[in-house]
Amino acid sequence: MSILKILLNLPWSLMAITYAVLSAPHTIMVKNNALIVRVHGFWWYPVKGVRAMTLGNVVLLGKNIKKADLEHEMIHIGQTMREPLIHPLLSLYQTLKYGYKNNKYEQEAYMKAKNRYDA
Repeated sequence: MSILKILLNLPWSLMAITYAVLSAPHTIMVKNNALIVRVHGFWWYPVKGVRAMTLGNVVLLGKNIKKADLEHEMIHIGQTMREPLIHPLLSLYQTLKYGYKNNKYEQEAYMKAKNRYDA
């Protein structure tokens, strides 16, 4: 079943790989169901100060990551696997309706990873 979920998330993962290339990747590894890419920065992203992001089964870690940021992003991978294909849209809806900090997916990840949002 996990392979099917990874395949359903493939369009999002391919988009994330494109973002990784734009972000000057320097280290790539695989952990559980995720491709983890360390990048130099998110110069293309409109919100400044982003440390990491997840899309599909790909985690992008910027140069300013903090303790538990990888764990936080791996929780998003778990969410993606629970809701394959549609998770990014559900997360976007949550952010648009409730704001980033009140998005239920972000709240779950911050609580479980025991890290915090730094604006």
